[in-house]
This record gives sequence, structure tokens and C-alpha cells, in this order.
Amino acid sequence: MRLLLDTQVMLWWLLDDPRLNEDTRLLIHGNNCLVSVASIWEVAIKHRLGKLPVAPTTFRDHCLQSGATLLPVLDSHAIETSTLPAIHDDPFDRLLIAQARLEGLMAVSAHRHWPSYDVSLHRA
Repeated sequence: MRLLLDTQVMLWWLLDDPRLNEDTRLLIHGNNCLVSVASIWEVAIKHRLGKLPVAPTTFRDHCLQSGATLLPVLDSHAIETSTLPAIHDDPFDRLLIAQARLEGLMAVSAHRHWPSYDVSLHRA
């Protein structure tokens, strides 16, 4: 199974955060994980604003060292966001959901809005 990890889930995984439950840890450990380039962009923005101590290069490098594959953002992913219902407005979440749908990936997220979308999902 191929998993697209939400930015928050990937940070929890890399930092060994106790908020990441054991079921999700086992799922991540036993499957092919992808991290969107959009997550690197999200980390870069939050780091610049002082909301996140992890630098984007550190995030990217640790993702790769952990065995994750980077998923580029394609024009089709951006277009797919326009077809999603207006459940919430976070552009990063919407892009990740669109990527998971188009690429046939199971999304892994703890966000409360994600189950409302038509996407294969594991709740972290």
C-alpha cells in the first residue's frame, strides 16, 4: 500500500511524537510512504513565521532518510482541488487530498475535516 502522509503526521513520525498512535506507526513502518512537496512548502512557511522550529531542508532530508518518497505537485493536482467540496479552506490540506485521490494513495491524517472528503484515509 502507498501512503501519502499529511505534514503533521510526518512531523510526528520524524519527532517520535506520542500523539502518533501505535496503529499509525505500524502502518507507516510497513508501507511505502510519500510526502508531498507541498508539505515542504508548508513547513517552510511555518518555519519562516516562527510557528515551527523544523527548517524545511531538515524536514525534507529527514523524510528522505526515513525512506519516504517525495511526491511532486502537478498541474492536475492543482486542478483537482477545484473539484473538492468547500468543507474547509486550508490550501495545503486540499492539495494533499487532491494528490491522494488522483494518485490512488491512502492519505494518513489526524485532521478532523479529512473524513468528509471522498479519499481513502487512515485517521492518525
